[in-house]
Amino acid sequence: MASSPLSAKTTMQPDGRARQRGLVDRRIVFADSERVANYVFPFVDRRWRVPFVLADLGMDPPFVVHGPFRLDQFRFRTALRTSDLRRIESVSIADLRGLIHYDPGWVFRRVADVDRSWKEAVFASNVAAPFRHGGREHTIRDLVFSPDLNYLEEIEAKVGLFRTVSFHPGDIDLLTLRRE
Repeated sequence: MASSPLSAKTTMQPDGRARQRGLVDRRIVFADSERVANYVFPFVDRRWRVPFVLADLGMDPPFVVHGPFRLDQFRFRTALRTSDLRRIESVSIADLRGLIHYDPGWVFRRVADVDRSWKEAVFASNVAAPFRHGGREHTIRDLVFSPDLNYLEEIEAKVGLFRTVSFHPGDIDLLTLRRE
């Protein structure tokens, strides 16, 4: 009997942690409305902290959403109003150079109405490409975040065909994973 692929709802950890691959088709409850986010990409700094997420809310280009978030079932709640949302161009290119994100489907490639310089800066921060660590090639399988999306807890990577490894804060310099 063939099994169906995991739904986004089943990719939440039992302890409430959020997996990057599960941050699709989620609802974000703002102070003034509730929106469906086609995808949510947390951006992570060298200290494994998440200063903001980029969310595609199905309107115009994706928007920068600052936390904190509170997980409520399979929705994220924030005290922000939709009028608090900002375009990616509100984040300086210099700041984007100090961040990473994981977009395995290269979704941002299809985004329209974003200045080319910012698009290139976002592409450079995507860590979906294979990387070398300890003399071996690794491919990221997933990122695991705290329930409130405030920090990255773990990177799950594949080495070779079957072996998986996990990286935690202090194990690897995140900025070395960037595609510069």
